[in-house]
Amino acid sequence: MTTYIIAELQNAQSSRKGETVEASNLSAAKRRATSLQMFKGTVMEIANENGAVLSCKEDGRWIDA
Repeated sequence: MTTYIIAELQNAQSSRKGETVEASNLSAAKRRATSLQMFKGTVMEIANENGAVLSCKEDGRWIDA
């Protein structure tokens, strides 16, 4: 299992402390992040445990870094 940090942001330039989750791979982390999204129109960001952004979800589409 790998540790990922998932954060829901108001826009792509925002910063916020995220929630730490464990997932088997990035695809599983993306599914988890989608299920955690509370508000429509926000940006979901997945980072590794060091804080480097791996992927962002904007307008319903995942964009890998």
